Amino acid sequence: MASSLDNLMDEWVTDSNEAFYLNLTRSTSSKDKPQRVLDEPFNPSFTYEIYGDEQKLVGYKEPAIYLDFRANDLTPSLDIQFKQKLDLATIIPEFEQVDLEEPLKDILPSYVFESSENNHVPGPDPTSQAWTPPGKLIRSFKQQGKDYEIWGASLADPRALQIFRNMQILVILFIEGGSQLELDEPWTLDRWTLYLMYEVTPLKNSSASPYTIAGFSTSYRYWVFPTLEVMRAIKAIPSPPASDSGHVTDYHTHLTQDPKTHLINEQINTLEVQSRERISQFIILPPYQRRSLGSELYETIFGVLVKVSNVWEIPVEDPSEAFDAMRDYSDMAYLRRMSSFEALSLASSIPPDKMRKDAPIPRDLILGNGADLDAIRHESKIVPRQFNRLVEMHLLSTIPTLSRSTARLTRKDKSSNENDRKYYFWRLAVKDRIYRQSADVLDQLEDHAEKVQKLEDAVDNVVDEYSERLQGIDKRVGKGPQESQNSANKLAKRKRVVVDDDDEDDADSVASSKKIKA
Repeated sequence: MASSLDNLMDEWVTDSNEAFYLNLTRSTSSKDKPQRVLDEPFNPSFTYEIYGDEQKLVGYKEPAIYLDFRANDLTPSLDIQFKQKLDLATIIPEFEQVDLEEPLKDILPSYVFESSENNHVPGPDPTSQAWTPPGKLIRSFKQQGKDYEIWGASLADPRALQIFRNMQILVILFIEGGSQLELDEPWTLDRWTLYLMYEVTPLKNSSASPYTIAGFSTSYRYWVFPTLEVMRAIKAIPSPPASDSGHVTDYHTHLTQDPKTHLINEQINTLEVQSRERISQFIILPPYQRRSLGSELYETIFGVLVKVSNVWEIPVEDPSEAFDAMRDYSDMAYLRRMSSFEALSLASSIPPDKMRKDAPIPRDLILGNGADLDAIRHESKIVPRQFNRLVEMHLLSTIPTLSRSTARLTRKDKSSNENDRKYYFWRLAVKDRIYRQSADVLDQLEDHAEKVQKLEDAVDNVVDEYSERLQGIDKRVGKGPQESQNSANKLAKRKRVVVDDDDEDDADSVASSKKIKA
C-alpha cells in the first residue's frame, strides 16, 4: 500500500532541473515558428533561486518548461506545459503550491509574457543576415573546424544591455549563487563590460544571422585606493631610484586645485583612474563545453585587461573549481611567457640565521631566490592568492619527481642532495602560507603534534593537487585542446578551499572553522 502511494506521489513530483529545457533558435524567412538550432535541448544546473531549495515541482504531472533564446541576441521565449495539475491546497490546506510561470516574471524581461515582442532597440534587425554583435570585435579564431568570434561592449551600449537583460536568467541557471545585477544607474553601466563568444556559421538559403552564442562573461571596473605601490605599478608615478634609502617620499600629480573652492580643476574620467577589473559571470553553454572555449574566452578577456594601463589587478569573482582548473592552465602559460617568471628558481641553501627556530620562515627568499616576486606579480596583474599558488606550482615542477618524497627529508636542509634541500625548503614555504591562512584553526589545537600533522597533511594535499595540475598543463601543451579540457574536468573534482585576507574578491569560499585552508 505504501509503495503504491509513493508511486502515485512520484507522478506529481518532478525535479525542476530535469523539467527545464533550454535551446537556441534562429528566425526563418517564413511565418513559421523559429527553428531550433540544437538537436537536443540542455538542462540547467540550478533552479533553486526560481523554484526553491528542494528544486522540486509538486502538484504537476509531466511538467515541461521550454525556454528558448534567439541564437544571436538571446531574445527569450517561454512555453510551459503540463499534462495535469493537482490542486494540493484542497488536500493540504497549508501547502503553498509553486506556480510554474510566476517566479520567472521576476527574472525574464516583461515582454516575454506579453502578446507581442517589444524589446527592439536601435540597431541592425536581429532577424536579418546583416546583424552583428554590439561593441567591437576583439578576436576571431578557429577551433575544431569551427569559426568563432569574441566581441566586447560596455553595458552603456543599449544593444549590449538588452542582450544581457535577455540572458540574465542564465546566470541563475548555471552559476551557483548567481544573482541578477542591479543595472539601474548609468554610472554602473559604464563600469560593466559584456564579452560575447559566438560561433559564426554561414547559412545556406537563409536570411538569418550566422551568429550563435557559445558563451559570455562580464567584467566590472572598480576604484582602488591609490597607494604608492598601486600608483607605481600602473606607472602613474615613477619608481624610486636604485639609490633611494627606502623611505617613502611625497609625489606630485598633474591635478590642480581652485584656490578658493579647493575643487579639482581637471575633469576626471573615473574609468581611467587606478582600478581593479573583476571578471565575473563566466559561462560556456553546455553544448559548447569540452572544446577549450572557456580558455579561449578567459585568455582573450585577460589579454584585453592586462593591457589597460590603469588596471592594477584582475581578480575573478567566486570562481568554481572547474574554472580554477582552466584558469591555472591559462595563467601558467601566460606567466611562463614572461622571462622573469620562467627564470625563477628555488633556493638550495639558506643562511643559518634565517633558519633559526625563532626566525620567521623566509618564504620570499626560498621561492624568489633573489628575484623580486612583487615586481613580477605587478607586471602580470594577477592577484596575490592566484599568483602565490602559481609560483609554488611552477617551482615544484623544477624539482625532479624522485626528490618529491618526505622520506628523503630526514636531514632537512643538511641533505647532500641539492634537490632534496629544495623540496624541503619548498614545503617549508608552503607550510608558512597555509599556517598564515589557517592560524585561527590551528591555534585552537592544544596538541602540538596534532597541529604539525595537520600542516603536513595539508602540504601533501597541495603536492597532489599541483602534481595533477602540472600533468594537465603538460598534456595541454603537447596533446591539444580536447585532452586538456578533459584534464580540467578531472581536476575540478578536487576540493580546494583558499582564502587570502588581502584578496577577498578572489576567494573560492570560506572554509569552516574545522578545516585547514590548503
